[in-house]
Amino acid sequence: MDYSTSAYDFDDFLSVVGNSNSKKVEVVEPKNEGIRDWTDGHSAVKSKKLPKLADLKVVQLRRGSRSMFVKISHEEEDFTELDFLQKKFQLKMPTTLRPQEKGIEEAKKRDILKKLGPLMPPNRRLFWSSLHVSNTDKE
Repeated sequence: MDYSTSAYDFDDFLSVVGNSNSKKVEVVEPKNEGIRDWTDGHSAVKSKKLPKLADLKVVQLRRGSRSMFVKISHEEEDFTELDFLQKKFQLKMPTTLRPQEKGIEEAKKRDILKKLGPLMPPNRRLFWSSLHVSNTDKE
């Protein structure tokens, strides 16, 4: 697939990425079996005071630190330190894998198929119609 054609599904996206940089890119397709079950350790109280992700221009995570360092504009010289984790949260690699695929809400899937389905060839709709559906709002 070249840049002049549209990427309708995930296979098209993988093809575009794999062909980039003179095909020197190794594409690893994410599978549910390889995704770890990370626990959420952010503090809800602290999160209310944090800037929105869309407002951040530069984000820096430093090894050994539990904080996130951000810049709201590119003109800022110094980073602002954001402490967003719970005090008792232990940052460690989970040993268990995620139990199931996350999926999307049924209404969102219907909306995608209704609006974008007619714009793509029939052989490319299979990806969108076979997306896993999940009603949980956990993640």
